[in-house]
Amino acid sequence: MSLTTPVIRDADSVFPGEDWFFYWKTSASLWESKLKSMDKGKVVFVPINWSFHSETGDQYDFAQNKPETDLAKLVSVAKECGKSVVFLFPLSPFPFLPNGGVPIFLARTPSTGSEGKIKSVIDHGGAIHKMYSFYDTRIYHGYSKFTDAFGQYISSKGIEADVWGIECGAVSDNGFDSFFNDTSHVYEEGFSKFLKTKQESRSENDLAISANEEHFYKVEFNEMIRGLYLERANLSLAAYWEGTFKVSFIGADKTDFFERIYGQDSTTKYSHDILESLSLDTIPSSILLPSRLTKNVLGKMFKQLVSCSYVENLMNEQFYYEEGSSLFKMKRYFEVYDLTRDVDPDALGWADLGLWDYLQTNYSWCYSDQGDNYYQFEEGKDQSQFLFFHGITVDDELFRNILKTFMAGGQIIFNRSGLDETLLRRLEAFFIENNLNVEKVNFHTSIHNIHLGDGRLVIFEGDKLADLDTNKVHDFWSKLISTFEIHHLEIPHQDGLEVVWSWRSSDHKELNYEEVRRVSFYNPSSYKKKVQFKVPAKLKLLKVVDEHQVSFKHTPSDIGLELLPEGSISFDFGVLP
Repeated sequence: MSLTTPVIRDADSVFPGEDWFFYWKTSASLWESKLKSMDKGKVVFVPINWSFHSETGDQYDFAQNKPETDLAKLVSVAKECGKSVVFLFPLSPFPFLPNGGVPIFLARTPSTGSEGKIKSVIDHGGAIHKMYSFYDTRIYHGYSKFTDAFGQYISSKGIEADVWGIECGAVSDNGFDSFFNDTSHVYEEGFSKFLKTKQESRSENDLAISANEEHFYKVEFNEMIRGLYLERANLSLAAYWEGTFKVSFIGADKTDFFERIYGQDSTTKYSHDILESLSLDTIPSSILLPSRLTKNVLGKMFKQLVSCSYVENLMNEQFYYEEGSSLFKMKRYFEVYDLTRDVDPDALGWADLGLWDYLQTNYSWCYSDQGDNYYQFEEGKDQSQFLFFHGITVDDELFRNILKTFMAGGQIIFNRSGLDETLLRRLEAFFIENNLNVEKVNFHTSIHNIHLGDGRLVIFEGDKLADLDTNKVHDFWSKLISTFEIHHLEIPHQDGLEVVWSWRSSDHKELNYEEVRRVSFYNPSSYKKKVQFKVPAKLKLLKVVDEHQVSFKHTPSDIGLELLPEGSISFDFGVLP
């Protein structure tokens, strides 16, 4: 990164990525020409810039003074251009705006990370933006007033546009790290008051709060404050509110900051972060990246995997559906539920048990990392995915949901370590009452295998895997998962080469196939990559697409390819019954 003032192209400034439109970056008189010049997408995502409408934090401008604040006109112009506007409303600081989008008179307390450093990011033009704490009561009161004013404005103008709340963050080694999270002194002061209230409600004989209890109370406090912002936005914008989603901004991780300062952006890391975001059911965004990085392989990944796949599946179908369109979705064999935030932080998660390393090596990105999300059984839901659960996270309701899924034909892999004794006895009683045969095997740990119709439940003592060496852990997962029927094309793992699987339903010309499966190769590294793999008889090559900087040879049973730096290619296979 150059330390001199960068030259920003207007197109990059107004449309910084994935059809996001920054209305405050260009004259309202140019909106029509800008919207007509954008790609063919039917949806324009418009983030709401709170500080642009309110410099003081208590008075609001919606076209009274600045024409660029006239959102009613923006929606009207977009409609004339054949596009629909979707407003993105902040549920956390916006990293692409000064002060995180907080009006300057309310930006008093910088937000800090767990190591005590101020949270800062670098935008696509090289500017540094600091985040400010949403735990500051002044920000919450200002936010509440603005949501009311914004809701009243779009209602009084009869604006026809959906509103989605977005929580912004970055992916890190610990998953999605929200910019809402904070450790500043205003956070600590608020939590101290919350903790004191909890302490006062306890009996005189139980006043001391342990370190573990304090951890749980922090989780409760954080969710309570986050919930206040969500409730405020939902209440003020109820008639337009469509829901919420998370956005991870590539290049915004704290480990990226100094690399970006010195112009050492890592396309290899960024490509990994894109796919890590998608595995977390989080939308990755390139908005903070300079255009020089999004012209080649990273840009292809964003276009093919995010804009033309994930986002289209997330948003309302009315915006995207076209007759005869073939929309690919990410292929997910596994749905993994990890430790929740209310369990002992020293408990063993799937990373400690070697699962993530095994899946990434053998089923590249074919999993959904549900983190601490809560699993709910849905009647009639497709049960083709394999579900992973930790016993230590299971409460009474989740226990019932797991059994319902099993009886409905679900495939479940269950680490019983830490499972409550009462629930363990209920599980054993369930087997007896339903006269289920429990197959018992010892392979590095004790394993119980149970079938019920199409359903299968594999129970094992996961904590015992933590003491094994890497090869034995890998061997355990390989043997266990091989007992399930997964028709997957195995591709040798290579560091720096991303292999992504997606799928779509077969159309009327492809009735011989159960589905069409696409494997895409991306080489964001600076090295040439060679790949050779076998094609199983169940897969038939249909076509090759998106070739760039690559050469390949193939027979009905073998494919070999060589990707130069920035190279990419995709293969479509029909899957036979």
